[in-house]
Amino acid sequence: MKKLFLLLFFTIFSTTVTATEEDYKLCTIGGYFSGTNDKFLSGLAAHIAEKKHVFGDPICDAAWANGYRVGEKLTRTGKIKDPSEREIIQQATAFSSKIYETISSRIKF
Repeated sequence: MKKLFLLLFFTIFSTTVTATEEDYKLCTIGGYFSGTNDKFLSGLAAHIAEKKHVFGDPICDAAWANGYRVGEKLTRTGKIKDPSEREIIQQATAFSSKIYETISSRIKF
């Protein structure tokens, strides 16, 4: 019985993936683009976060909601004063640039 318990314990916890802060940035970025109504970039960020197994967990949900709030505020008012909100916008801009540079570098016209 003890061996069975240990086998189950190690099976469950050895497959658990530990998310990094970088993984959760995708949630903030995705929320930001969702708040700005950019379905392409928010969907892409959600897809990547899902591949990293963080999409839908409580930390990701909170980060998504925070990013959404910032994106919605910027869209509505056009103004951001809080340094933490500026950081989210900078992360989102870097993500967007990286995505579009990658796409354009692979397209041959």
